[in-house]
Amino acid sequence: MLSYDETMAVGQAEYQDVIDALVAAGLPASFTQTGGMNAALEIPLDGGHTLLVTDAEDSLSWARAEHEGWAVALFAPEHAYDGEVLAADRTGDGSAEALRELIDRVLRAAVR
Repeated sequence: MLSYDETMAVGQAEYQDVIDALVAAGLPASFTQTGGMNAALEIPLDGGHTLLVTDAEDSLSWARAEHEGWAVALFAPEHAYDGEVLAADRTGDGSAEALRELIDRVLRAAVR
């Protein structure tokens, strides 16, 4: 059985290409778990807001082969992972490019 740190390293390795693409775009993404070993990508933003990235219909799959689409939610500083979602959207496309476009849509929706 893997330790917590080993499990998190395996999860991160599954999504390293996506994390690298987001970091290259100026979005400091990291692999995380939000409780109960539910996986997600977390992107802290200026001002304390947080973007949480999961699979389109559930928490992020630990195995990339099971990944289906993306969901992105923007949380206010005092409500990371719970509370009011300021903006959210999803796509059935599981590519890194689709995620970047989805993040842009969520951020644009939040400023309207």
